[in-house]
Order: sequence, then structure tokens, then C-alpha cells
Amino acid sequence: MKKIINQSDYKENRWSGGITRELLILPQGSSLSERNFDIRISSAVINLTKSVFSDFTNYKRYILPVEGSITLYIDNKEYPLNRDVPFEFDGSESVCSQNSVNAVDFNVICRKDLNVNVAVLSKGKNNKQNATFIFALEDIVINNMKVNKYNSIILDEPYQFEGKAIVVENLLKG
Repeated sequence: MKKIINQSDYKENRWSGGITRELLILPQGSSLSERNFDIRISSAVINLTKSVFSDFTNYKRYILPVEGSITLYIDNKEYPLNRDVPFEFDGSESVCSQNSVNAVDFNVICRKDLNVNVAVLSKGKNNKQNATFIFALEDIVINNMKVNKYNSIILDEPYQFEGKAIVVENLLKG
């Protein structure tokens, strides 16, 4: 199975700090507000220069800036985020951020018992058939198919790609 998800297909919601786009939530039919999901992948445009993160007890989070700059503050420690290295933290931690205006993030929230791998790669290959989500940071070619910048693809088959992307592997429990 492979499915391309175009930007126009992302579920968009307004929040106090800007706009969030839900790229994927599993299992299908689960809800962010009910906290009954296993994994949620999103990207937000942050209009505020300061924001406070919601509590996601029993979840772990990965975040990185896609555009602009984001610095997290956890327990009075400063963590400037890097566009090439996802930052992992516990969803129950009290977190606030300092952001450039209209910064864009990429955010993965998953149950703590999931062994999810999140990485930024310039090319990638996987010979296994595990559920993988790939978010194109530029136009990429995956298994001889073009995926445009900021579009995504879900695969459960071996893949090979060229171009910069965020790869989220092991989406499903097991």
C-alpha cells in the first residue's frame, strides 16, 4: 500500500497560536481532543512569538522547525531546535516556546509504548514492510514517484527515495 497525501487533504484547525494541519492520526477515527490516538503527525503555522504546549501525559513528542526558528523551554532550560534533528520530550512536561513569527513546525505525538523512529534524511532506503510516513521537505522521488514539497506519503512496502524528507517509521504497534 502507498498513498500520497496532498497539502489540500490535510485537516486544518485554528488554535490560539495559529493554524495546525493534521497530516495523519491513527487509528483512523481517533481524536486529538479525546486523547484516544496511538500516533498523530501534524504541522503548525505559529503566529505567536511565545506559546505554551498542551499536556499529553502518556505520550512522547518529537518536534522540529520546518520554517523559521523555535526554541523550547523545559524546566528553565533552553533548547534551540534544529531543522535536521527532531527533538524528543515527554508529553507530560511543562513546555513553552519562543518562535519567530509564522514559524512552521513538524510534530509527532505518539503513545510511549510505540517504538517510533523520527529522522530527517536527504535520501533513504528501507527493505522492510513496516508502516512509514514520509513528509517531503523539498520535491522528492520515492520508488520512482514524485512527491511535492510539504506533501506526504504513507507506505507499508520497501522504499527508496532521493531528496530531503522527514521519515517516521514504525507507525503501528507490534
